[in-house]
Formats: sequence, structure tokens, C-alpha cells
Amino acid sequence: MKTLLSWAVSQFVITGAAFAQTDEATPADEYVEVEPSGGASMPMGFYFPDDFDPDREYPVMISVGTFFLHDDPAEFGWVVVRAGVEERQYSVEQSAEALDYIASPVNVASDSFHIFGYSASSAGVFRIAAALPDRFRGVLAMPGHPRQRSEYEPLSDMQIRFIVGENEGYWLRESEAAHRRFERMGTDAEIEIIENGGHVLSQLSGRPLFQRIEAEFGEGSRAHH
Repeated sequence: MKTLLSWAVSQFVITGAAFAQTDEATPADEYVEVEPSGGASMPMGFYFPDDFDPDREYPVMISVGTFFLHDDPAEFGWVVVRAGVEERQYSVEQSAEALDYIASPVNVASDSFHIFGYSASSAGVFRIAAALPDRFRGVLAMPGHPRQRSEYEPLSDMQIRFIVGENEGYWLRESEAAHRRFERMGTDAEIEIIENGGHVLSQLSGRPLFQRIEAEFGEGSRAHH
């Protein structure tokens, strides 16, 4: 039986199910809204494995949207957190506080998070990961790429994965260019080009995405317990 979130830390205000469940995604196990310093409310949805145990370590994947969260996002033993960061801009300090909140009920494997974004939201994903490199182990963009040259070096010790459709034009070119740059830096970076794929890779929604997350990041995240 899924264990629901029941913890709080002093710098946050928890208001319960503060944002509506969406038809775009499988309903989360727990909905909360956190308020880091500065009054910037951030909605979150938590997906827990069926046998969730707060004393065990879990790899954590943060999603900045709901579109791909169908089926059972936690079926491969990950805790998946839908963080509503695409709805507004958050400072580095606010993002760090949000990570601290997630880590209050979840024993995060290696104390390092994974994060994925798609399309425009990938800009914020790379920005935050580059600003907080000690907090992240992996980044997945589908599609996406860093927007600033200064963001590459802080990400060089992470796992970077790109997924992009072959019919994407701009996004394909930019993802391939970013992948090549990471490879020249010696970064653990890979790119998957989806045959006949367009911008919205709906064929990867749900289980196909979670299978890729487990295959690409699972072993590494658990090996560093």
C-alpha cells in the first residue's frame, strides 16, 4: 500500500491538495504545495513505489510537467516528484529549499536528484542543475539543451541524456550540438533519436519513459548508495 506524505519542515507551509489533479497524468499519491522563502508557492505531486519505506534509499526523478506521467511513474522503484516549476521562475535559493523539502520524507539515494524537462521547460532544468551541481546526478531532456555556455562545465560530472525526434529540425540540431559538446568534455552523455518522432514524443508517455529512466539512470543511482 502506498505511503502518503505526512512530513513538514519549518521553512515550508503545507496546504494539502493545493492543485487540482490533471487529466494529463496519472493522479499522484500525494499533492502538496510548498512555500519556500520569498512566498513563491510551488505545487508538487509525489509518486511512491507500492512498497515505499521511509527508511530505505530511493532514486528520485523530478519532472517539471505532467504530460509524460501516465501509467505508474514509480513502478521501477523510483520516487517521482512532479514539481510545478514550469508555471513560474524560481530562484536558485528557492529551488534548493524545494530539494530540501523533497528530501525530508524521502531518503534520496546518494543525496543526489535526477530531473527531466521537455521543450521550453528544459531551459530551467539545465539552469537549476548547473547552479546546484552538488544536488544533481542526472539530467534528461526530451527534447532540450542548455541555453548558456556557462551551464556546461557544472554539468560535466553528471549523466546527461537527450531524447529527440528525428523530424525536429531546430531541437534536433541543438540537442546533437549539446551532446557533442558534452562528449568533448568527457561527460557521460548519450542521445536517442526517435524514428519519425516530432516535437511531442507522445509515444514515450508513461511506461516507455520510465523504462528509459531505469535503464539510463537506475544502475548508476543505486551503485552510489
